[in-house]
Amino acid sequence: MERNREITVKGVGTYHVPVDFVTVTFTLDELNKDYQKGHEDFESHIAALQETVEKIGFEKKELKTSAIQISPKYDDVKRNGNYVEVFKGYEFYTKMNLAFDFDSKRLGAVFAAVGGLGFEPKLDVRFSVKDEESAKNALLANAAKDAKTKAQILCEAMGVQLGKLVTINYNWDEIEFYSDTDYSVKGRITGARPIAFFPEDIELEDSAAFVWEIEG
Repeated sequence: MERNREITVKGVGTYHVPVDFVTVTFTLDELNKDYQKGHEDFESHIAALQETVEKIGFEKKELKTSAIQISPKYDDVKRNGNYVEVFKGYEFYTKMNLAFDFDSKRLGAVFAAVGGLGFEPKLDVRFSVKDEESAKNALLANAAKDAKTKAQILCEAMGVQLGKLVTINYNWDEIEFYSDTDYSVKGRITGARPIAFFPEDIELEDSAAFVWEIEG
C-alpha cells in the first residue's frame, strides 16, 4: 500500500501583551547572634511591612508570605590547616509578595512608603499579565496560522495541494509572562514622588510542529 506523502512544518507564534499586573517581592534576610533579639526584630519588621502596605490602601492579608526560614548560620574558617565551622548567628529570612493591578503611581507609593522604614528590605518588581490563559491561546493560534501559511507556500511551490492535518506536536513548555522592564530604586527614598511610566509589552514566542498530507 502506498504511503501518503506528508509535509511537516514548524509554526512559530509571537504575541505582544500590554502589562496590566505587577508583583512586588519584599525580602528580609537578617542575622543576629542573639536568637531572642533577632526573633523580636524579625517579627517587628514583618509587622511594620504589613502596617505600611495597609497605610497605602492595601489589606494586610494581601501581603502574601512565600517563604520564611529561621536557622543557625556557620562559616567555614581555616585554622591550623583545617576548616572548622564558626557560628555567625541566627539567620531570619522571609519573602513576601504584594500583587495588584498595574498602576505606576501606586507602585511608586509602595517604594516611597517602604523607604520610610527604619530597615531596608530588598525589593524586586515583576510586571506581568493578569489573564495568562487568553494570551497563551492567542499565541498558539498565531503559531498555527504561521505553520499553515508556510505549508501552503511550500505546496504551491512544489505544484501540489495541502491535504488534511495529520498530527500536531507541541511540547507544552512553561511560558514566562513577564516584561523586560527593570524597575528599581536604590537607597532610601523617603518623600520621593511616584513617577508615571508604561512598562514594555510582554513579548511572547512559542512553536509547534504540524504534519499535513500532500495531495496531487
